[in-house]
Amino acid sequence: MTTTTRPTLTPLLLAVLALLSAFTPLSIDMYLPALPVITVDLKGSVGDIQLTLSMFMVAFGFGQIFYGPAGDRFGRRPVILSGLVVYVLASVGCAFAASAGQLIALRFLQGLAACGGVVLARTMVRDMAERDEAARAMSLMLAATSIAPMLAPLIGGQILWFAGWRAIFWALAGAGIIGFLVAWWRLPETLRPEYRQPLEPLLVVKRFGELLRHRAFMGYAFTGAFMFAALFSFISGSPFVFIERYGIAPRDFGLVFGGMVIFMTVGSLLNARFVPKIGASRILRYGVLVPALAGVTAAVLGWIEASYGTIGLIPFLVCFVAQIATLSLIGPNATALALQRYPHMAGTASSLMGVLTFGIGAAFGAAVGQTFDGTIAPMTTAMGVAGLLCLLSHRVLVRQG
Repeated sequence: MTTTTRPTLTPLLLAVLALLSAFTPLSIDMYLPALPVITVDLKGSVGDIQLTLSMFMVAFGFGQIFYGPAGDRFGRRPVILSGLVVYVLASVGCAFAASAGQLIALRFLQGLAACGGVVLARTMVRDMAERDEAARAMSLMLAATSIAPMLAPLIGGQILWFAGWRAIFWALAGAGIIGFLVAWWRLPETLRPEYRQPLEPLLVVKRFGELLRHRAFMGYAFTGAFMFAALFSFISGSPFVFIERYGIAPRDFGLVFGGMVIFMTVGSLLNARFVPKIGASRILRYGVLVPALAGVTAAVLGWIEASYGTIGLIPFLVCFVAQIATLSLIGPNATALALQRYPHMAGTASSLMGVLTFGIGAAFGAAVGQTFDGTIAPMTTAMGVAGLLCLLSHRVLVRQG
C-alpha cells in the first residue's frame, strides 16, 4: 500500500492559512466603528444592528457543521475555494442592503461563507503537525491573524470617514477576491487519501456523537469556546460603550481596540516560543486562571460604575487587556490538544469546536446587545461569566476526562 507524502508546514503556507483565518476578524472588526452610523442610516435599533454581528457569528459557527465533514470528504482545498466565492458575493450584497433586516440576512450568508476557510485552515495545521508543534503553529497563525483585528477597526474608521459604511463591505469583497487568488495559487491539498470519510448523514452524526461523548475533547472545546465568548462580549459591547458612554471618537476607537490586540499578538509569540519547552497542557492549566480573575474583577467594577459612576475607563482597560490577551494562551493550546487524537476526522472535530465557539460566542454577544442599557455593566458581566466558565470547563471536564 502506498501513501501520499503530506505537505510540509512551511512559513509561506502558514502565512496563507493565517490569511484565510483573518476573514473572521476582518468581517467582524472592520465595520465596528460604523455600527452607530448604520443604526441611524438603516433606521434600526441598537439591538437590531448588533444582530448583524450576532447572526454573522451564529452562521459562522453552525456553518462549520457542514464544512468540517465536507472537508473530510472532498478535501480541504475545493471547499475553501467555494466558500470564498460565496463570501465575495455576500459582501457585495451587504454593501447594497437597504434595511436592517436585509443586512442581518446578508451577514448571516456572509458568515456561512467565511467559516469554511477558518475551520479548514485549523484542520490543515492538524494534518501537518502534532500536539505541541501544532500548538506552536496555531500560535504563530494567531499572531499573524491578530494583525487583522488590530488594523481592521482603524481601516474601517477611515473608510467610514471618507466613503461611508457601505464602502467597508466593498473592501471586504476585495479581501475575499485576494484570498481566493492566493489560495488558488499556493494552497495544497493536505487530506491524506486514507483519511477521507464518506459524507453520509448517519455516519457524520456518528462521528459527532463520538466527539460529544469524549469528556476531555469537550472540556478543551468548552475551554476555548468560553474564552472566545468573553472576546465576543467585548466586541459586541465595546463600540457602544466606548463611543457613546465614554465619548471616544469612532476614528479613535480602532486605536483602543488595536492597542489591546497588540498584547494578544505578543502573547501568541510568547506561546509559540515556550510551548515546545513547557508544553501546551501546562500553559493551558495556568492560563485559564487569568480570564476568570480579570473577568470577575471587571464585572464587579462594572456594577459599581453602573450604580455610582465612580470608576472611570482605565481600570476596565486593565482588566480587558489581561482577559483578551490570554486568548493567545488558551485558544491555540486548547485547539491543538482537542484535535490531537482525531487525525482520521480532524475536519469534523475542528468543525464541532467551531460550532461551540461561535454558537456560544454569538449567544453571549446577543445577550450583551439585547441588555445594553447605556452602561458598561452588561458587557463586563458577560465577560465575567465567560471567564469563570472557561476555568470550570478545564478544571471539571479536562481533568476528569
